[in-house]
Amino acid sequence: MRRWGPTLGLVVGLVAASLWAAAAYGQGRSAPGRRADVPGIMLPLLLRGVDLTPEQKTRVQEIMAAHRATSRALLDQMRAAREELGDRLLTPGGLQAEDVSPQVQRIAQLREQLMQEGLRATLEIRGVLTPEQLAKAAQVKARMQALRAEMRTLLGGQR
Repeated sequence: MRRWGPTLGLVVGLVAASLWAAAAYGQGRSAPGRRADVPGIMLPLLLRGVDLTPEQKTRVQEIMAAHRATSRALLDQMRAAREELGDRLLTPGGLQAEDVSPQVQRIAQLREQLMQEGLRATLEIRGVLTPEQLAKAAQVKARMQALRAEMRTLLGGQR
């Protein structure tokens, strides 16, 4: 029986990281303890706290709708790439990290594209906000970060 050693650990770690990243983005918001590193993840929560006017709400909805198709297509491609990687990891026979490198690179590329799409949408939405609303959003974000830190402390450093 072949021992996998560090190669399997590396592959499993890469798979877990890519699955976590896609799941975090796909949920559309950040749960306590989960890092929101994709632009747009925290946006809906921040927008609730800045008192958008009806016109701003309409414009934000239009911007989100304009980016939805691209984001959805990228998420679908990422799911397919993750499934392909998962299938590849479960095939019989020997397997090295370089054997799955193309799938891992594809997932990373799709994640980057997803981040860029989220950034574009976020920047467009940012352009709709007043300076006062941006300041209020910054306050909401700081408070959310403080609450997450407090939760981590209360839970003994667990994520």
